[in-house]
Parts: sequence; structure tokens; C-alpha cells
Amino acid sequence: MEPFKRNVIRNEINQLNGPVLTFYLNTDPASEEWKIRLKNGLKRTEEYHKISDPQATRQIRDIVKRIHPKVRDMNRNLATSLVCFASKDNILLYPFRFPVTNDFTWQEEPATEQLEQLFETYTRSGVILLQANSVTLITATLGELEDEVHYEIDFDTEDWKRYKGLSFGAIISSSANHRHKFERRMRENQARWYKKILPTIRNYAKERGWKSIYLVGPSSLTNGLREQLGLKITAEINRNYAGKSAFRILERTIYAPIDE
Repeated sequence: MEPFKRNVIRNEINQLNGPVLTFYLNTDPASEEWKIRLKNGLKRTEEYHKISDPQATRQIRDIVKRIHPKVRDMNRNLATSLVCFASKDNILLYPFRFPVTNDFTWQEEPATEQLEQLFETYTRSGVILLQANSVTLITATLGELEDEVHYEIDFDTEDWKRYKGLSFGAIISSSANHRHKFERRMRENQARWYKKILPTIRNYAKERGWKSIYLVGPSSLTNGLREQLGLKITAEINRNYAGKSAFRILERTIYAPIDE
């Protein structure tokens, strides 16, 4: 699925007849700032060629007139970023859930270097979220959530159980006495319990074909498990994301904003 998506985009871009106007733009839906950045970026691109190449200016102006309404039409579908390749014959717009470095160019060939770098960075990636009594494994491809599974230690059997959907987090009694006993046993047996789930994590990462891995959780857990996992970790993030949705976790890990 993921290679197919990349190849479709590549084929569409390769069919454009130059010259091509290319832009990469972060589009935070919570702010109107990106609209101003888009307008100014396109205007600067046009003005840059005004004296040296009047014909290019006319071509850019014509393309820009067609870009604005297309962006407005897809406004509600924008997520984190928007990448555009536009020629006199066609305009290609691709919204993504990963951040980009803002850039506007006009040249004979599409400026695909950043896109290819992003494809390599945000191919199938994984997040291992560690919490006191649970492990969450999240898979994302090209900015889209692909899979999410949860494992939680069963207090009675001391085995890890796999959950999907709303059933996750339902196996610990809410009684204060029961929870107190659980927390005490967790402190005493945490290292042994986590050691039991390591093969499961490794197998899942291999089956899903993770190209990059983000290890997330309190340092007391990540420090102890990083070496034992035997996986190449892209980044370790010592934050507590308990109660956050998979999309929020991805925004704060794999798709955290990059420096411009």
C-alpha cells in the first residue's frame, strides 16, 4: 500500500510538462497564517522573474490564478502540510500529515528533492509508547495512521493481553485497594514483566516493516528497555502521553514540526 502511494505520486509528477511551479507549505488548520504565507510566497516567486524573464512571470501569474481556488476547495481536507506541483496544463496538490520546510520555486523540472527526502523519512514508522502497566504500538505510513495495538499486563495472570479499541485499559479494577496492591506489585515486578513482552515488540516491528522507531515514555522505562529491545531507535522521547489519541502522539513524535 505504502510503495503504491509513493509511486502514484511520482508518476503524476513525471507527467507534468515544464516549467513547473513547486511549493512546500506547512498548513496548520488552527491558524490563518499559512494562507498569508502562501499568498506572499507565490507573489515573491512571480516578482523574482519580473525583470529577468517577463514570459515566465506571465506563466507563473496564470498558474497562480488557478492554484488559489483549488487550495480553497480543499481547505477542509488540509492537515499538516501541502505540496504543490503546477504547470500550465495541470495542478497537483498533495496534503500530508508530516511537516515540511516552506519553499517556493519555479524551474524547468519539478523540485522533488524535498519530497523524496520526506518519503524516506516518513515511510512506515513506529512508535513504542511505554507506560507503567501498558505498551502501545503505533504504525504510521506517509503521515497516515495505519495500525494501533495495545498491550496491558493482566494483574491476575501476569500475562500481557492485547487489546484494540475501547476495551483497552479495562482490566484493572477501579477499587483503591486493588489498585494499591497492583501498583506495589508493579514496582516489584515491572522489569520482569516488561522483559516478557520484548519479543512481541520486536516481532511486530519486523512484521510491520518499521523504517524508523520512536521510543516514548518515562526515562525509568525507556532507559531500561532501549538496549534490551535490540532495535535501532530513531529518537527517545521522555514524555507522558497517557490518554492521548494515536494522532496526537504522532503529532508530538514522528510528525513533530521541523525547523525551517
